[in-house]
Parts: sequence; structure tokens; C-alpha cells
Amino acid sequence: MIRPSASTPLLVWTLALLSTVSYGALWYAQPLLAVATEETFGWSRTHTGLAFTLALVVTAVLAPRVGRRLDQNGGRILLTSGAVLGAVAFVILAVSSSYPMFVVGWLLAGIAMSLTFYEAVFTVLAHQLGGSARARASLTITLVAGLASTVFVPLTTVLLQGFGRQPALLSLAALLLAMGALVWTVLPNSSGAPAAGSPFVPDRRFFRLTAAFTLARIITVGVGLQLVPLLLGSGYPPLEAAGLAAWMGLAALPGRMLFMPLMARWQAVPLSAALIAGLSAATLLFHWADSAAAAVLGAGLFGMTNGALTLARNEVLLAAYRTEVFGAANGRMASWVNGAQALTPLGVGFLFTMTAGYSVSLSMMAGLGVTAVLVLASMGRRDTLDKPAFPEVSGRQ
Repeated sequence: MIRPSASTPLLVWTLALLSTVSYGALWYAQPLLAVATEETFGWSRTHTGLAFTLALVVTAVLAPRVGRRLDQNGGRILLTSGAVLGAVAFVILAVSSSYPMFVVGWLLAGIAMSLTFYEAVFTVLAHQLGGSARARASLTITLVAGLASTVFVPLTTVLLQGFGRQPALLSLAALLLAMGALVWTVLPNSSGAPAAGSPFVPDRRFFRLTAAFTLARIITVGVGLQLVPLLLGSGYPPLEAAGLAAWMGLAALPGRMLFMPLMARWQAVPLSAALIAGLSAATLLFHWADSAAAAVLGAGLFGMTNGALTLARNEVLLAAYRTEVFGAANGRMASWVNGAQALTPLGVGFLFTMTAGYSVSLSMMAGLGVTAVLVLASMGRRDTLDKPAFPEVSGRQ
């Protein structure tokens, strides 16, 4: 692990830009690209949705292996490969017209996600920096990448409307390729972490943490998918519904900014439990979405707690496990979290079909939040994480 130096800001901003471009192109642009693809080839939402779901399944399957490789070899080759694969995937999507090749393109995009999203970026950061320097870098990366939707949704819209589907895909591919070149230039050759004395072995504490954060991801994905349809069904005009959804996304930024002062006072697990409790409370507020006050408060609270949980998961794992096996632990957890993320849309869609409404789904997700809080609260004395939040020890500055 290196100490902060003149090159540290360049490393941090490179990882921040990689996160922004990868999330923007591979995640936030997808719904817009899906609509354009459906209009071009006459495919249904089932066709485009299935391909994207398979991409998410790929991220879940690959996460443990990617984490271990990052621990062993560092991020230069892997993160660069992820950006390049994302570019190749979008070129395939641009030039092909058959559905099998469309699926191949999104499967490659799934590999790219596993190599460029937060799990991989935070692992590289944990290997290269420690203590408060790493914490500040994590905050910087999430604040910058938190603007991915703000930048890439309008950018993709302009590209699609002004130039068409194929030029839009090739433009996004060019951005990903440029990020690959930047990552290759800036990231060091080695991981920066000491060699692991023993491999990571999941313990009782790990399984409880994984259960809690997996349940939290189900809530964030489930509410995120249903928020706009719920608001429209409650009588909000489309512009107001979109505004509330945007407010929920923007609220993640102050949530992340408040997380660091809270981490200086609270241990990682109790703070995570409090954040998930807030997520559950916000979900319950959407039962009264026909009230503007409840909708605004629920969206704000949901966005803030969800944004802070992005950092909380990282801090919990860093407090619990050695730096040299952080990638393996993070990858194991990501496998479950990403798997839940891939399957949640099917679950909430089934519930809506069966109940013709959102009340049952919201209640169930709030209940999952309570379950996650109880799981974290059940962690015994042997499971507590009593390391300082941001240790400033020699070699981890």
C-alpha cells in the first residue's frame, strides 16, 4: 500500500472518471438504448430486458474471481480490460442486427461491469491507500460517479435523437476506450497490497453482513424500478414524477457527504443498520405517495440512505477483513448482491401482476429492511468490528 503522494490525486480522479463513464454508458444509458433498439429492429422489451438481465447475472458469477485476481495482480490490466471490453461490446451492439449477437454484446458488457464498477474500483483503492486518505478518495469517487446519470442520460438522449442508435453506441464505445487508455497509463502495475498469508474464508460474520447488504440491494432496486410508475399511478404529472425520481438520485450526494462524519463517531455495523432502517422507513412512506410531503420526504430519505450505504458496505468489509483479501471478500459479497439485483425486477414484476398495485411490494421490501437490521443487530460480541473507522497506522496512511 502506498502513502499519499503527488500521484494520488491523479489515481483517484482516474478511478472516479472510470466509474462515471462505466456506470453512465453500461448502466444508465441502457434504458434509452433499449428503446432505440426496439424501435430499430421491432423487438419487445422482453428481448432487450432479458439481455440486460443476463449481463447482470454475469457480474454476479464473475465477482468472486475478479476480486481474487485484483488481490493478486492489481487493477491495471483488469480495469483496462473492462473498459476495452465495454467498448467492444458496444461496437458489437452497433454493427450487428441479429438477436444472438445482441445478447453476446450484453454478455461482454456484463464482464465489463464486473471489471469497472464500484466493487473493482474500491478494491484497487483499498490496495493503494489506507486510513483517512482512502476514505476521502472513496467519497470523491462516489460523488463524481453519482453524477453519471445526470451526465449520460441527457448525453445519450442527444446522441440518439441527433445522430441515431449506431453513432450513439459508437460514441459511447469511444469514451470507454479512452478510459481504458487512461487507466492503463495511470494505474500502477502491482496491487500495492501485501501477499495474502492465507486465502479468504467466509465466516459467520461475513454471511450475516452479506445477507443484510443483499436485502438492502433488493430494496433499492425494487423501489427504484417502481417509483415513477407508482407516482404516475398516484396522479402525479410525468414531469413531477420525473422530478421526484431525480430528487431521489441527487439526495444520494449529501447522504455520502454526511457518511464520513458519521463514521468518525459510529462503528460501521451499527451505522449500516441505522441506514438500512432509514431505507425501510422511506419505503413505507411511499404508501402515502399521493401526499406530496410524504413523496418528497420519502424520496429524499431513500436517496440519502441509499447513497451512504454505497460507502458503508465498503467500510464494513475493510473493518472486518485484511486488506490483502479485501477483493476476495468484496467479490464474494458482490456475487450475492449482484445476483439479487439481477432477479429483483422479475420479483417485483410478478408481485405487481399478482396484486395489480404496489402496496404489497412496498410492504414486503420494508419488511426485508427490518430483517436486515435484525440480522446486523444479532451479530454477537465476537462479530463486532472494533477497529477504528479510519485507522492512521504506519503503512496505511
